[in-house]
Amino acid sequence: METITKGIKHNMHNWYGSIAERFSAIDNLVGIITAHQPAWTIPAPLLEELTANHSRIQAMISHCRTNQASRADRLFRTSLLKSTVNLCRTRIRAWAQEGYFNGMLTAEDVHLLGFLLPGEHGGRHARANAASAMAEVKVRTINADFIRVTIDHATGESAARIAHGWPPGMKKAVIVIIAENGKTEVLRILTTCLHNTLQLPKGSHGKQFIIKASFIKHLNDDPLFGAEQTFSMPLTTEDIVTSLPH
Repeated sequence: METITKGIKHNMHNWYGSIAERFSAIDNLVGIITAHQPAWTIPAPLLEELTANHSRIQAMISHCRTNQASRADRLFRTSLLKSTVNLCRTRIRAWAQEGYFNGMLTAEDVHLLGFLLPGEHGGRHARANAASAMAEVKVRTINADFIRVTIDHATGESAARIAHGWPPGMKKAVIVIIAENGKTEVLRILTTCLHNTLQLPKGSHGKQFIIKASFIKHLNDDPLFGAEQTFSMPLTTEDIVTSLPH
């Protein structure tokens, strides 16, 4: 794991500080993300919301330092600051951790943005033990394109012994879908949800797939997959008509 310097720790603590410190954390994050565009792919609506809020907060902080600022102005500034910090610490942090998982960002990048990786803690930021809990995955076909995937915590050797919910200390899982040949990876996602609706790639109609899941504590853990499940995607009426001889 990358060394976390005092400066980076200070950035992380700014999320909980004064108005000036919280704005400093947002300003730092926006500056780094903007400097790495377009190499760091971030959803356009998310980036637009972040940068717009950043500009509005900056303007409101300056305005609230003047004699013309009203109590309503100060309340709006505080409310907007709070909601933007929440935006950064939820949606932006999730994007950053996903980027690290996919190799777009390094651990140092995530730290510089003011966030820790899963498994890192306060104080010494020691790495916790890797995940050892087994995941049991269930899949239900919604239609020819979408499936509903549920991840459960298997509590014993028997796959029938299931404890619903996350294992202690874990809030992330990897879901992998493999083609029938057992080799070609069709889809791999990092999720923070036990219930996921997934769209399979184009060309999946009428084919069989294998799905498996693993709980993880750190984004660079080697996944410990539980039992696999096989499922099939149905054909559409158009698929059937197209396959008929003309």
